[in-house]
Amino acid sequence: MDPIIVILGGVVGAVAAYVVPLWLIRSGRSPRLAAKREVSTAIDNGALPPNADIWSWRTRVVENRQSVARGSWAMLAAGVLMSFVALANFADEGDSFLTWVFVWLAATLLAAVFGMHRQVKRADALIAAVTAGPTGTTNSGPR
Repeated sequence: MDPIIVILGGVVGAVAAYVVPLWLIRSGRSPRLAAKREVSTAIDNGALPPNADIWSWRTRVVENRQSVARGSWAMLAAGVLMSFVALANFADEGDSFLTWVFVWLAATLLAAVFGMHRQVKRADALIAAVTAGPTGTTNSGPR
């Protein structure tokens, strides 16, 4: 297999996965993606935005957490599959440039799984903080 084809496919995939959604968010053409980005930013910061409705945000954070948790399994499967592709390419072609491209892709995918796991843990912490409320008592509504 020609390494140029693999590299070109990776570049096209990266543009489709990262650059296009960022452009859609910044241009205001996708409010749905902007809302997801807002939730991810809140999870990364570990706090809700000021004057946020706690219950609607709790639902949004829980949905984001579930989505990332499901996606991490798919990312793990892709990383393991790419590892086998790298091994097969190594057995076929030996120590070639393309083999190292596949190894790099497998390592990147598997590292992304750890990043997703950290995001799930941060979402759990934010959900616990929102549920606990500012006084440490649960916000389960009127008693």
